[in-house]
Amino acid sequence: IKKSSVLSNKVLKHSFIKDIEDVIENNKTTTHETIAEQINDVIEDPSKINLKVPQDLVQSCYFPIIQSGGDYDFKVSATSNSENVKFDIITVMLGSRYSNYCSNIGRTLLIDPPKQVQQMYDTLLGVHDAALKAMVPGKPLKAVYAAAVKYLTDEGKDNLVSSLPKSLGFSVGLDFRDGNLLLNAKSTVPFKAGMVFNLAVSLSGLTLSGSARASANDESAVKNLSQYGLVIADMVAVTDKNADIMTKFGRDRGDISYSMLDESGDDDEESDEDDADRKLAKKIAKQEADEPSGGRKSSRLAANAASGAADVEGVAERERKQIELMARKNEERLRELARSSRKKGGDEKSKKGEEIEAYKSTKTLPDNVLPNQVKVDMANQCVILPICGNPVPFHISTIKNVVLPDPDNAAYLRINFYTGGMAVGKDCPENTAKLVQKYAPYATFIREMTFRSLDSHSLTTAFRQISELRKRARMKEIEEKEEANLVKQDKLVRTKNERVPRLSDLTMRPVFAGRKTQGNLESHTNGLRFISTRGEIVDIMYANVKHAIFQPCENEIMVLIHFHLKNPIMVGKKKQQDIQFFTEVIDASQAVDAGKRSMYDPDEMDDEQRERQLKKRLNEAFKDFARKVEGVARKNGYSLEFDIPYRDLSFIGNPHKEMVSIQPTLNCLCNLTETPFFVVDLSDIDHVHFERVTFMSKAFDMVLVNKDFTKQPFRIDMIANEEKDSIQEWLTDMEISYTEGPMNLNWKQIMSHVLGDDRFYMDTEEDEVTAKEAGWEFLRMFGRDEADDEEGSEEESGYSEVSEKESEEDADSADEDFDTDEDDESEFDGDEDLEEQGMDWEDMEREAAADDRRKKRDGEEDVRPAKRKRRR
Repeated sequence: IKKSSVLSNKVLKHSFIKDIEDVIENNKTTTHETIAEQINDVIEDPSKINLKVPQDLVQSCYFPIIQSGGDYDFKVSATSNSENVKFDIITVMLGSRYSNYCSNIGRTLLIDPPKQVQQMYDTLLGVHDAALKAMVPGKPLKAVYAAAVKYLTDEGKDNLVSSLPKSLGFSVGLDFRDGNLLLNAKSTVPFKAGMVFNLAVSLSGLTLSGSARASANDESAVKNLSQYGLVIADMVAVTDKNADIMTKFGRDRGDISYSMLDESGDDDEESDEDDADRKLAKKIAKQEADEPSGGRKSSRLAANAASGAADVEGVAERERKQIELMARKNEERLRELARSSRKKGGDEKSKKGEEIEAYKSTKTLPDNVLPNQVKVDMANQCVILPICGNPVPFHISTIKNVVLPDPDNAAYLRINFYTGGMAVGKDCPENTAKLVQKYAPYATFIREMTFRSLDSHSLTTAFRQISELRKRARMKEIEEKEEANLVKQDKLVRTKNERVPRLSDLTMRPVFAGRKTQGNLESHTNGLRFISTRGEIVDIMYANVKHAIFQPCENEIMVLIHFHLKNPIMVGKKKQQDIQFFTEVIDASQAVDAGKRSMYDPDEMDDEQRERQLKKRLNEAFKDFARKVEGVARKNGYSLEFDIPYRDLSFIGNPHKEMVSIQPTLNCLCNLTETPFFVVDLSDIDHVHFERVTFMSKAFDMVLVNKDFTKQPFRIDMIANEEKDSIQEWLTDMEISYTEGPMNLNWKQIMSHVLGDDRFYMDTEEDEVTAKEAGWEFLRMFGRDEADDEEGSEEESGYSEVSEKESEEDADSADEDFDTDEDDESEFDGDEDLEEQGMDWEDMEREAAADDRRKKRDGEEDVRPAKRKRRR
């Protein structure tokens, strides 16, 4: 029966999928019945898909059922009609028989599905998984139907229970359908190991809303769809532990979803309108599609959706959406800033410095203080210094530094204090800085004090104690700053009298005190608890989780669960906002033998096989844990959902100091594999700017500007130019505005300017008349108004006609002048002129002397009248 299941799976994959993709891509017209006949012929003769199976052992269980266009019937007795295939929602069900053993498989193909259909298919997948988990030896057959109903009820979709069939499948063997072993709501026969069932989960009679049809592409056949149905059918073998699916063709939405290019009517359009850009784009797209590549370049429409004619039109459409988006975002940000200013209400007052009080009176001074001794009181954090024989206490926070020069005949100790009129430095305690600023206008400060002693031991001891006390005070202040903005977390409520979801042998990042932290992670009533092997405990409350991310292992060496928190928590002595738990699938480094190993080495092949099995097992364990955590949180009134990164949108960039893979999720842009973690919440991003976007550069930089202008923007450097279009498309889909420019900008200066501009998001200056660029439009490389550009080009063209005439006249006159100059030069004979006008050396000396006398006489005449005027 397993071979029969493999046969059905192969026929679906290599016959139906290829045929239907060819029909959709080439916009062919064919009927359901025609495709069903082709599938039936392949089942009867598997050699058509290169399967070497004796024909006398195979045959079709029933005539394949192909349906589309809103008419769906998921009974095995249904037939394929003679109507043409509609490119909307296509369902297929086929069954084959091998050595008299039967099998069946069913799938739904979604073409340009609206969001409503996508969500409904995800619900069907959840029902399928819930039913599959209920197929365990010992449970009654009706547990499958009950599990499906329970899943819909838990998801708040009770209205879909009526859309389920009366039976979710039946037992399969020599007979295609055993009427005594049905997966309905009444059968009490228990599951046993070795049983084989056809699990057929479907939702029929679903209504497609008007808004969903309106959101579809104008050329999509989904617009004509009022009702639809969805189906998933698989062969399932019951084993000792769980159920095993024998028909392996993909069921996930990404495996059965297609996206069509808007190519309908292209011929007519091209005949009416000769669009050179569109033709060129199609030609390039065709060349790319024909070129062989290393990856799987199938005819799957989803793989070709990003290429073709849409490339040229997509850029212009994206720019138009960005202009509209930026205008809308400016209005939204104005409203947000207005609301936030009303909430603040001017209550923000600068905190005043607290007065320092080391001792309440002189009676509380230490008893053993000598008149001329430098004394350090570690308990009260004071240094008692002798001034004119009187002990005067100075708090350690007022001391800037202490210096002990190399002793000569005597030892010296110099103590410097924080004073007004000069920079206090970044190491100055915050309270001391405020006090210095407060008293600087009128108080007198002691800048430094130097003490001399013939006994170097006493000053050395004092120097060591002051240094130690300053170090302790500094550490204490840092700890207080770390804990200043910590939000008090609720206490964990441990789950009792119930099995707790648990993941064992995990590694936590960040670590405790620089050591690798391993332990177990448990899910309780109001949060998760991690207990390390050394007894260290970290509690993560559900209410404090902003984003939870599950990243399965595909090309990485680890599978992980990551929590991005709303408020930081203390891990060891540092506050952390990102906590991660992972398990390595393979060692980061492996020892390689010196000898050469063959690619057919059985030991190496076994290692690879074990690695694949381990990877699959760990992915399933982490995924199952994530679902259980979501269930526990939902049960106790918390909202917690795990995101999975979109690997098809990932790109390589440098967010910190090394090139890593950046992957977007539904709510974040993140890199979780390498440390330090890079997690950017998209709801906190106001704008994205692309730097170094030129035709000459091979890479560009991306700057993500925070809505909080007091924070510096996030940066991702060295992104390949090939990724720019996909990133911009994704940003447009996420409704995040972006601009691009050819150079790197000084963002520190820009943010300080933006922070001080109250009218940043407005399109006028303070006089409310003078126009200006609103928001981030000043970063835009090209103008936003195409009409103005056209008018400007017309004016320039009119001006250029006049200027061309003027320039021609000027050029003619210049040529005439040039001609006359040439004529003059041609008449000039330099040698003859030199012979007539030349002078010898004596004549030149006499003329020079005469010039000197004349200059001297002229100078005296100029000076004499001036002297007479001064006398008067």
